Amino acid sequence: MSSGLLTTESVLQAGQKLLELRPVEEVFHSILEIAASAMHAETALVLLRTAHDYEVAASRTVAGQTRGLGDISLSLLNESISTNRALLTESAVEDPRFSGRSSVILQHIQSAVIVPLTGRAGVEGALYLDSRSDRDLFRKENLSPLSTLAAFATLAIENARRFESAKREIATLMSADISRFLVGDSPVMQELYAMIDRVSPHDLPAMITGESGTGKELVAREIHRRSLRQGKPFLALYCGNVSPELFESELFGHKKGSFTGATLDKQGLVEAAEGGTLFLDEVADIPLSLQAKLLRFLQESEYRRVGDTETRRANVRILTATNKELQSEIQQQRFREDLYFRLYILPVHVPPLRDRLSDVPVLTHHFLRRMKGHVTGISPEALRRMLNYSWPGNVRELENTVARAAVIARGDRIEADDILHQGLTKVSADEDDVSWRAAEKKHILKVLSLVGGNKSRAADLLGISRRYLHYKLKEWNEG
Repeated sequence: MSSGLLTTESVLQAGQKLLELRPVEEVFHSILEIAASAMHAETALVLLRTAHDYEVAASRTVAGQTRGLGDISLSLLNESISTNRALLTESAVEDPRFSGRSSVILQHIQSAVIVPLTGRAGVEGALYLDSRSDRDLFRKENLSPLSTLAAFATLAIENARRFESAKREIATLMSADISRFLVGDSPVMQELYAMIDRVSPHDLPAMITGESGTGKELVAREIHRRSLRQGKPFLALYCGNVSPELFESELFGHKKGSFTGATLDKQGLVEAAEGGTLFLDEVADIPLSLQAKLLRFLQESEYRRVGDTETRRANVRILTATNKELQSEIQQQRFREDLYFRLYILPVHVPPLRDRLSDVPVLTHHFLRRMKGHVTGISPEALRRMLNYSWPGNVRELENTVARAAVIARGDRIEADDILHQGLTKVSADEDDVSWRAAEKKHILKVLSLVGGNKSRAADLLGISRRYLHYKLKEWNEG
């Protein structure tokens, strides 16, 4: 069998097809169909990380068989996931990295390729391809286009999950379960609730600011829920994950034939959110070339699909969020000042968790109830440790910490020893700098050291995004 070859054109066509899908099962099926067909692979799997292992989300074989974790080379998979690098062996039995490994020998794997699926929360899984009959099937020149395809696939999976989550949340709202968006009764949260009450009834754009992990999207959903648009769609787009080439199509849609891979007319998010709310997360990452078109839509409520001459109108409220200093982005000419003034009409600031530590107990119990496991409480000592920490990763870091502790706990409550978190110790008062910024830096650098400098692993343990980790390391000149 001749080796497969992915071209730039085929990757773009595949990426466009994936981004048009919504049910996650269809996304998985298409990823495997595209990758296996292009590479002539006999086995193709989409593998997702779980708390302790991996799960096969979808599988495809030439013979129509179902493959599981026991049928692949876990040694190859673990190396690719741990390093967050695509890994290819053109002849596994002769490759000095893998020759002699039982997983390669027992499964008769001749050649294999694994490409990590890296999303907002780090490495979420991998695309796995192998051949058991051809030793020279895969080629190194395929690694780059495969990595691009994996990026499209990860974005498509995240979009599909958001779509399904939105459907579930609409059903929840319709059943009057409205208590699960925001949690906390601290003074700063009471101020936030009051601001949401004032902002929600209006149709003006609102900009939600705050650090990564504070729950800006939850605030956006709460604003929508309390608005007159609550019965209409709420759609969210994470701007940092969309390539500049596809951003306009994702936002405004495109006409069939408008570019390579545009095989069908596509409805954009602006059109899909008609009558409702569109939330643009990390709005500072919108390409500069598209900012003028977004500004025109905000001013006129008009837009055009890519490749179309027809001007369309949409009745959509725009909410945005960012953890960047937009004034600095404007000075660096990465963000339009006129767009900033159009978006920054109703500012809503989400406080960091260190400013509302009194909410840690109620948040902890909220997460435990949502997990519905055997752990239902937390010991006083464990709670004291959690209250003596500054939580640089905010609510997201707390949720991940509670989830890990609930898995480790032997009884029905979390004990102090169950909290596997190096940073949960009180900052000493006799240190030169006792500010939360110093504690955040010390903790992040310590975790990074513990994982040998692996940024993806460190971000996962901290419960923060890889983007935020890179931002802080750059700020400290530790990159």
